Amino acid sequence: MFTQIRTLVIYNTIFMLLFVLHIVFAANDYHLLFRVVALLITVMTFFSGPICMFIEPIQERYKTIYVQGLLISIPLSIGLGWAYSDMSVGLEMILFPLITLTIHGTIRQSSIGLTYGLK
Repeated sequence: MFTQIRTLVIYNTIFMLLFVLHIVFAANDYHLLFRVVALLITVMTFFSGPICMFIEPIQERYKTIYVQGLLISIPLSIGLGWAYSDMSVGLEMILFPLITLTIHGTIRQSSIGLTYGLK
């Protein structure tokens, strides 16, 4: 059972660790470290499908993991948009999910067919 969710557990653990770190760094005025962690959170949000592909060791699960990563990235990107618009409703909450859908769709497609994360 754990092997079915192993990749998502690893991804979510890394994401949660970074999220906690960004709160700690912001509270302690470690501006550079906060920005680095915020950038990593942003990359993990927009590229969750490919990152999950990189973590997944079983090739037969690439398609499933890629789609699960995409589905995870949508609510994360809405939250990221809320954070980038100074913790209020803003245009970023609409744009960021569209950006993540575009990124995932573009990476999935290639001239040789479906690549599911270019792996």
